[in-house]
Amino acid sequence: MGHLDKLRHKLGGEISLQIIAMIVNAIMFVFILLPILTLIIKAFITPEGFSLDYFILFWSNSYYREALYATFMAAFFTVISTSLIGIPLAYIMVRYDFPGKRFFSILILVPLIMPPFVGALGLYKILGINGIVNLILVDYLKILDKPINFLYGEILLFSLSPYDKIYLPYGIVLINTLHLYPLVYLNCAAALANIDPSLEEQAENLGAKGFYLFRTVTFPLMRPGWIAGAVIVFVWTFSDLGTPLIVHYFKMLSVIVFFKLSEITAGKPSPVSYVIGFIMISVAFITLFIARRYISLKRYVMLFTGGRLIERVHKPSGIKLILVYLYLISLSIAALSPHIGLTLVAFSKRWVLTLMPEEYTLEHFYVVVPWAAPYIMNTLIYASIAALIDIMLGAFIAYVVARKIVIGEDLIDFIATLPLAVPGIIIGLGYWALFYKVPLLDPMRYTPIILTISYSMRRLPYTVRAAYAGMLQIHESLEEASINLGASRLRTFKDITLPLLIMSLFAGGILSFINATIEVSTTFLLVLTDRYAPATWFLYFRAFADPRNGLAMASALGFIFIVIIAIALTIVNKILGARMGAVFRL
Repeated sequence: MGHLDKLRHKLGGEISLQIIAMIVNAIMFVFILLPILTLIIKAFITPEGFSLDYFILFWSNSYYREALYATFMAAFFTVISTSLIGIPLAYIMVRYDFPGKRFFSILILVPLIMPPFVGALGLYKILGINGIVNLILVDYLKILDKPINFLYGEILLFSLSPYDKIYLPYGIVLINTLHLYPLVYLNCAAALANIDPSLEEQAENLGAKGFYLFRTVTFPLMRPGWIAGAVIVFVWTFSDLGTPLIVHYFKMLSVIVFFKLSEITAGKPSPVSYVIGFIMISVAFITLFIARRYISLKRYVMLFTGGRLIERVHKPSGIKLILVYLYLISLSIAALSPHIGLTLVAFSKRWVLTLMPEEYTLEHFYVVVPWAAPYIMNTLIYASIAALIDIMLGAFIAYVVARKIVIGEDLIDFIATLPLAVPGIIIGLGYWALFYKVPLLDPMRYTPIILTISYSMRRLPYTVRAAYAGMLQIHESLEEASINLGASRLRTFKDITLPLLIMSLFAGGILSFINATIEVSTTFLLVLTDRYAPATWFLYFRAFADPRNGLAMASALGFIFIVIIAIALTIVNKILGARMGAVFRL
């Protein structure tokens, strides 16, 4: 092949790369950005034209206002509680070395293998009215005269007016805290591990020490990681649908959208849903913008690119070591309580007003597994296809973002990151607003197609981030050598980069798969009948709704979820290792 032919071949590859980038951008625009824009437009467009009538309708209803307040309070207090756990936990696990550290590092991440929706089931027998904790406090220790309502209800914080009361749904905060604190921990630990030790050493030389050193130097340096985790926790709780449904707290924006869905499926737009959608989108965009802008300005924590000069790892002893163990043991027990409760309920035959089940059985599994088999199969099909889509898109997106070789790579990165911040309920509602009566995409007629697409778009960031973390481990000189020998960028990616990236892509695909299997918000909004329903839909609307053995059967199915997800996460952790936290960052 002559020099001119090589040039033509190389130019053709570059053009092909730009064309693929345009196709990827178009896919993400249609299935991520366009549904969001559609909801924004519909919130302001009435039959009479542009108007704020829908917002006036929403704000004039005291129930909707209180739902807005309660949703904000739940998200805000969940951020506080997860931060109170995640920040000191990150400091302990990064800065201290002690016997059993590796064991605890596994235990504290256990909540990631169970969504709050399923974890709430396990807490029924632990923190419920007749749960273990209340039995101990009331019947055994005689500390209380009556049981505490840990999971249900609300606390009145204050009143703005006789018709505007600010409530805190404490059960939702408790459940989400037990599940989401690892997101704050992972981000804070990653930030703390990258702090240049010389900055703290200089502060120590000037007399700073103890908590004063942490407050004035260490925490400001790890704040970008904390903000990244806090943003995800806030948006997650703000848009959570499964947990409010499980604890029967319906004064939440997500639940109102869910119950208003019948107006959309009947062909009648729901103005309230569009307004709520606009509110959720605004919150997501504002938090994402602040987080990305703040974090981008604070990438100064590591001055020595070659690594630390001295590891700031201490070996605690005496009272400090005892306090570390007490903290980690208490946290591990709390983190494992949903799993313990779920497992005990799943295997219990009789458990009434006792600390532990009186009899054990496998009967619930014998009943629920054949019953749930079609729904489990639907889940596996949808999640597998979604994961394959994410692997293909994620590989290309991570490549062009890491190497900055196409026009608009920043836009690609922004859109691919959006699903981390944009609530799943917005994706589901947006698909109804955009694709209702559209051939092949109408949720009423083509549920499997639109559900698979929603899963892939919702979980795309996991594969992109995992692949991007892998790209950072691949030296550009390998690709440059291929290009210098006449290969195009596209062929270089296919023959050189992709084989080196395959394990990271595999890990990202597994993360997308397991998160698609436990997806709740988009599932509940897009599935109308049980014919095409996945397992999460079946768990709530069929198994949990059974008046006789609903909790036991739902727990049995939840236990199966835990086992599958635990195995998958073990594989992912083996592949990604310390890069695991990068998947959950903005």
